[in-house]
Amino acid sequence: MRCFLLVLFLAAVVFLQSISDAIEKKPITMDYFGLHIHRSDQGTAWPKVPFGSWRLWDAYVGWAYLEPEQGKWDFKRLDKYVAMAKLTKTDILLPLAMTPTWASARPNEPSGYNKLGSKAEPARIEDWMHYVETIGNRYKGRIRYYEIWNEPSDQLYFTGNIETLVDLTCKAYKILKHIDPANRIVSPASTGGGRHIEYLDRFLQSGGKDCIDIVAHHFYVPRFGPEAMVPLIRSVRAVMQKHNIENKPLWNTETGWWLANGDGTPDHPMVAKGGWRKVGLEDAASYLFRAFLLARAEGVDRFYWYSWDNRYGLGMIEPSSGKEKPIVEGWRSMAKQLLGSTIESCSGNVNKWTCLTSDSSGKKREITWIAE
Repeated sequence: MRCFLLVLFLAAVVFLQSISDAIEKKPITMDYFGLHIHRSDQGTAWPKVPFGSWRLWDAYVGWAYLEPEQGKWDFKRLDKYVAMAKLTKTDILLPLAMTPTWASARPNEPSGYNKLGSKAEPARIEDWMHYVETIGNRYKGRIRYYEIWNEPSDQLYFTGNIETLVDLTCKAYKILKHIDPANRIVSPASTGGGRHIEYLDRFLQSGGKDCIDIVAHHFYVPRFGPEAMVPLIRSVRAVMQKHNIENKPLWNTETGWWLANGDGTPDHPMVAKGGWRKVGLEDAASYLFRAFLLARAEGVDRFYWYSWDNRYGLGMIEPSSGKEKPIVEGWRSMAKQLLGSTIESCSGNVNKWTCLTSDSSGKKREITWIAE
């Protein structure tokens, strides 16, 4: 099976080469480096790494947390996040998702977030519109990027149909643009390959392409190294080209790997049983560097790493002590090398890969590695 997957991978690389060749090459700015931080208001120290983008998923600010009862809003946590972002000059990306039980079309439907009905669309579109309008007005000029839902191609997160998702997106687009034309709407991000990329295709085909400014996808490859992202990115770009939106930005709003713990904390069975490849402490920085290089070479404008303080095995800090894992020093070194640089190209085969970069003065550099 592994050999078969590698053959498919190489075929995709060759077949979609023309898409990669047409990508505009731009210098890397701070907002390319994105993070998820789950508990920055509950004891997680602010990350001491260079980053410019922060996605607020699994940060307890979904709709169900903000308006647990109709008309009763709780903005304390989100207000803190927005203040932190302003202080650190960090862009917030806010997913609009998680229907409260009172507003849900299926209020008794179980959810992995212990919020009954949160995977369903709202029963009344007016409640959704009021939610979007309330958020847009409260954070006008402070939050400019809004992502509609999270991984709707997976019924763990959304149980509505694509037509409903398009309606939610287009209603949000109209409201947020009316509040502030500078607001940017990010498409619902599906995750992985196969049917998930087909889901994006159907979303765009059903009218979604007219209600977004940015295309998002989650380029997870949990059983493989970062090189396996390349055919996924190219497949998404092919879908964008098919719908004549290839000039819109492409963001990777969530990707990470199972990172080993060094403080003795047991691995979480949810990750271990999911077939994820466990990345050792000494290898994690290499994964990070390769992922950021390859994604940028393929035209990804932002890359949000999941996550800084995740406790299930994907965190960059130790679950018990909060001590930085070695990958954090790798992040600092990587950002120092890449900020202001342009990734001209990356190419490779099953094992050997090479990226060509140029710094702000035009000086060329070749980065080569052997993929495991």
